[in-house]
Amino acid sequence: MTSTPSEVTPTARHGALAAAARWRLPFSRQAWRGLSGNWLGAGAGSSLDFQDHRNYVPGDDPRHIHWQAFARTGALTMKLYRAEVAPAVDVVVDVSESMSLTPQKTMRVDELVAFCVECADRAGAPVRLHAAVERVPRAIAPDEVRAGRWRERLRPAADASSNKAPDSIMSVPVPWRRGALKVLVSDLLFAGDPAGLLVPLAAGSGVGVVLAPALAEEAELPWRGNIELTDCESGIARRQRIDEPLAERYRAAYARHFALWREAGRKRGVLFARVPCEGTLSAALAHEAFASGAVEPLG
Repeated sequence: MTSTPSEVTPTARHGALAAAARWRLPFSRQAWRGLSGNWLGAGAGSSLDFQDHRNYVPGDDPRHIHWQAFARTGALTMKLYRAEVAPAVDVVVDVSESMSLTPQKTMRVDELVAFCVECADRAGAPVRLHAAVERVPRAIAPDEVRAGRWRERLRPAADASSNKAPDSIMSVPVPWRRGALKVLVSDLLFAGDPAGLLVPLAAGSGVGVVLAPALAEEAELPWRGNIELTDCESGIARRQRIDEPLAERYRAAYARHFALWREAGRKRGVLFARVPCEGTLSAALAHEAFASGAVEPLG
């Protein structure tokens, strides 16, 4: 199978906004502690929403002193705002060729990345994003995601490495932050022990989430007879005779592959969900992502 090039369109953000009006990342999974205190909620609102207060410390900005409380108690306290206490959100997106196998799958990946940024924005949570390009995690500016331009910024790096042997995200040193809500967006269509990705996701407290875009046609071998297949990652072509027994073995291996990831995630406390590429993102998240706790409903 070969990938189909496609351009990022503004509709990815539209789909993400619609999904974020119904769902959010699993912020309620634990009591978060930010730079200055505890995160108290994830309702809609700006990053300037008042959340809590703490004792005044010399050097604090006097503009944030809670003067009404001082008038009542005589004690100096500081107002805390959502941006000061929200959990950090780390997002890593796999940009291997299989992640853009079709325009439909490319769109779902773009929607998931934009959804993560929108959820962080609505929670007042600082967000950091990286793309796994070859063996190097490449930083993505959140503004580039909001503007739908993050793929364009990655193209020079992809062109420079086009002659190198392909690597899976398993070989990329992902810079997860301790205590963060950590989200991996990857279709997981590569060989290897899931522990290589899931152990870092589960380490260092915080919450680990895997959102795996799932294209229905990838679960089947629709062809029969002598077929030339091309590996979308390496570009290597091979002739293969496909009959019904082989197709059945492929279906079984495909199901076992994701059952292995699902079970490995369960054992390590990582929230795992495959997200169908078909339909709207909001509807797609209502299935396994909601059932597994990888997303939670608003309200």
